[in-house]
Amino acid sequence: MAVLDEKALRSLVRLLDDEDPKSLDLVRRHILDVGDPILPYLEELRGEQDPDLAAKADSISRELRFRQLREDFTALARAPEPDLETGAFLVARFAYPGLDPEPYVTWLDRVAAKIEQDLPPEADLLATFQQLNLFLFQALNFSGNQKHYYDPDNSYLNRVIETRRGIPVTLSVLYLLLAKRLRLPVYGVATPGHFLVALRSGAHSCFIDTFHRGRLMDLSDVRRMLIRSGYEFRPEFVARCSSRDIIIRMMRNLISVYEKAGSPERAERLGSLVEILLMRGKKRVA
Repeated sequence: MAVLDEKALRSLVRLLDDEDPKSLDLVRRHILDVGDPILPYLEELRGEQDPDLAAKADSISRELRFRQLREDFTALARAPEPDLETGAFLVARFAYPGLDPEPYVTWLDRVAAKIEQDLPPEADLLATFQQLNLFLFQALNFSGNQKHYYDPDNSYLNRVIETRRGIPVTLSVLYLLLAKRLRLPVYGVATPGHFLVALRSGAHSCFIDTFHRGRLMDLSDVRRMLIRSGYEFRPEFVARCSSRDIIIRMMRNLISVYEKAGSPERAERLGSLVEILLMRGKKRVA
């Protein structure tokens, strides 16, 4: 296809006001074929006073951005162990298509630097761990969103950082990303119904409940939590969780939220992204 100049691109999107269904379908397919270069001109139409025209532009814009998101998920899934930070921000792009992760990455860097700065000289692993918990859950006041647990924003890392509220898995992802910067030996633990973080020191482990302001738990606490929730304890419930599985869990939580909220299209689209991660994971195992 020939490259269209600015005037041609702007004229093309203006054809979306055509009321003939066949003509409109042709224009839509042409716009989709152009791809990302036409996005700025679609964004212009989203501010139109004509709500029908704005809705058409918004629908096509979301379709183009979702195509790109699928490509980026496919690229992420090729890695034997997908990068957790990249994956978390890709999940956020599902609801916030134009999201720029850079300000949030800078925030993570800055928080980790502040924690290190406040440590005494020659601080050991335990001191770093305690300072992370103190700063994240007391100074910054991060905690679980108990009042609005099923708000989709609880599953999007950008919004968790902005509101300082989330659900267990996204708060745990935040914790893991900061801990990685601080070189702490922590990992995710996919306990059913309530995601945790584990800190391994020698032969011993402790568990961090990020939803309840960093509450520390031992294995017996985790066992009791599972039994209260109707699960029998199994050793695999406290095993290290891969980054691939963490990203999938974030997305499956969102699928459940959107299904309950009566948004089957969003749930279906998220399901297609989960399939990309699952299929690529199976190929790696094979």
